[in-house]
Amino acid sequence: MKHHYLSGVLHRIDPAQSPAPLVFDIPRSGRDYPNDFRSPAGFNEVKSSISMYVEELFNQAPEHGATWLYACFPNGYIDANRHERDIDPALIDGTLDNPFEPTDKSQLGVGLIHSVTDGSKAPLQQTPLSVEDLRRRLDNYYWPYHNELAAILEEMRNRSGIAYHVSCHSMSSIARAVSRDAGAPRSDFDIGDRHGETCGGEFVDMVTSFLSQFGYDVTVNKHFAGAESIHKHANPANGIQSLQIETRRGLYMDEETYEKRPEFETVRGHLGQLAAHLSDYARQKARDAR
Repeated sequence: MKHHYLSGVLHRIDPAQSPAPLVFDIPRSGRDYPNDFRSPAGFNEVKSSISMYVEELFNQAPEHGATWLYACFPNGYIDANRHERDIDPALIDGTLDNPFEPTDKSQLGVGLIHSVTDGSKAPLQQTPLSVEDLRRRLDNYYWPYHNELAAILEEMRNRSGIAYHVSCHSMSSIARAVSRDAGAPRSDFDIGDRHGETCGGEFVDMVTSFLSQFGYDVTVNKHFAGAESIHKHANPANGIQSLQIETRRGLYMDEETYEKRPEFETVRGHLGQLAAHLSDYARQKARDAR
């Protein structure tokens, strides 16, 4: 396998042989804190919004022919799964050339720049960021990650005529205060395609049926329909199909202590089998497209 690093920003693993036109991207699990990260919140609170261990759950993907891409920086620093203008203006000291476009995510405190922690909504930012700080985070972290993902998908589509993209995340077992459905219990896996916008139904059905065979409760667009990672990169009309997988954290970790549960390797094994299954599917689709 071939490893590519951009220190503190991204880690990419390409398969050594039999590559499939399939990439797994992990945009919200990073724990490499930049030197300028400051927060009044305690470290356990800061960690509460991270999709913990997702990069490990899906790290068998390259063994089966898929590419694996991981954002090393934490989403509390800048959130790669948000639009670049989804910013609460109160968090920035100044204005951008393009106006802010805050969505309900920013209103909940978890836009591009998080204002609160996921666990207790404790204040996350010490002071407002300057426009220069925001631009540096965009230019040095956010855009290099998204540009790398875009380049991977473009190369796959050019080579195979098609590309499949799985964006990998985790969710709390009970929806937290920063969620629209605060207090609601979650399914084991929730598959998002932005209600049919980012991929065809066959791809969704393939993932849903495969995970369901292990006895998991799998839903579609119930908790999270998919955010910026699939919104920005999906282009089904031109051969790029994207979906999001949310894995319930309680399946594999203690959500209070952050320790892995004994079931961690079982879940990881099932997701490795999913990666193998989807790699075979993507290779077959590429052959059909020729």
